[in-house]
Amino acid sequence: MATAADAQAGAASPVATAGEQQEDAPKGGIPGDGTFLVGKDIQAGTYRSKGKNKYGCYWARLSDTTGEGDAIIANGNAEGPAIVKVSAGDRAFQTTDCKPWKKIG
Repeated sequence: MATAADAQAGAASPVATAGEQQEDAPKGGIPGDGTFLVGKDIQAGTYRSKGKNKYGCYWARLSDTTGEGDAIIANGNAEGPAIVKVSAGDRAFQTTDCKPWKKIG
């Protein structure tokens, strides 16, 4: 559940759309859709997802949570498995329609 502090920081808790079940994230992983603050919601490291849930797995490493395009450090759309290294200097990690991310390093 998002808190007032999360809303002010531009972060959202993971959500599942009606009728869809999110797979449980492995311990230390990223469970589903949302914007996660690095160092608070998730830790820096390398993560792997099995890929898309339904439409395509979008991910982005962010320098801030303003929503501006220049905040994107790197991003991608994965049809199959994806691996992303989230750096300690990243402000946030955003994921949409991806299977849960497992921390692998």
